Amino acid sequence: LEKFSNLEDFLFYFSEASAKLKPNIRSGGLKMERLFEKVITLKRYDRTFDPYILCATLDIEILYFDLGDILGFKTTYCDVSLIYLNQHLATTTQRFVVAHELGHILLHKGIRPLLLQYMNHSRFISHFEAEADRFAIILLLCHYYATTDLEVGPDKLMYELGIPEHCKALFLDTFSQMQLHQQHLAQLLL
Repeated sequence: LEKFSNLEDFLFYFSEASAKLKPNIRSGGLKMERLFEKVITLKRYDRTFDPYILCATLDIEILYFDLGDILGFKTTYCDVSLIYLNQHLATTTQRFVVAHELGHILLHKGIRPLLLQYMNHSRFISHFEAEADRFAIILLLCHYYATTDLEVGPDKLMYELGIPEHCKALFLDTFSQMQLHQQHLAQLLL
């Protein structure tokens, strides 16, 4: 451990994605602009923002199980990704969970779930979760704006998109940033 200045450097030294993630972790993660670019790239790839269609196109299988209190999770083995989804969730919540897990698959390649599971530093876990949450919010907002002309307030929109209550502050921040750049957003959604 003498070689490393802190636990963060030590853990990411042993991660497959250290070269990609170390600068992002130190700067607070992927900024909204980069997440938005990732979402727009997906649309160019498959002409949609629908998380279910994107998963099908990317050969990511969605499996439905009774997961108790767990909303969902993803696994990747030998470049095969699966999303396990709680079959008892409301349809809108399922869509959010699929978008969230898709975010993990696309943004956090090389991060071993077991490494995260056994880490005592909740800051690392919450960073990856917040990043996947924001990715899901952007993807679902883009899907909403691309498929409907209705203008609704943020609270109603949050409910319609199945965004969990614990994501409210992140949703409102993302929503307001997207509203500020609405003209640019409209051009990108075409």
